[in-house]
Amino acid sequence: MKTPIRTIITLFVCSVMITLSSCDKSASRPPVIVGYRESRIGIGMVLQIQNNSHHHLYNVRVVGRNFSEVSSASVMATKHLAPGAIVKVGWLEFGSWVPQPGETMEIYADNYLSPHISVIPKPAR
Repeated sequence: MKTPIRTIITLFVCSVMITLSSCDKSASRPPVIVGYRESRIGIGMVLQIQNNSHHHLYNVRVVGRNFSEVSSASVMATKHLAPGAIVKVGWLEFGSWVPQPGETMEIYADNYLSPHISVIPKPAR
């Protein structure tokens, strides 16, 4: 009886591995470094997203979430982020949503299944 179960499990694991390998997507997070600074005109925080790899990132998107107020917003930060390049995202790009300390930022890019997650820190004073 153990042989059929083992065979079924082996076939299942193999099929999952084949499916994932053919997806052409990485299970890791986008290779970015996220920094923050206060807006120069005093409206919230600005995210500074840097491509920390030797590969180009495409369709870099940011989702901001405020779990205490149950609100969120998303924006296409850039269609192309070259190696080492930086893109900045703040209230102007989000429109009516202003990134604030304590909120969660999720950075997505094509070919990466998981987002890079960061929490906006309180500004140093």
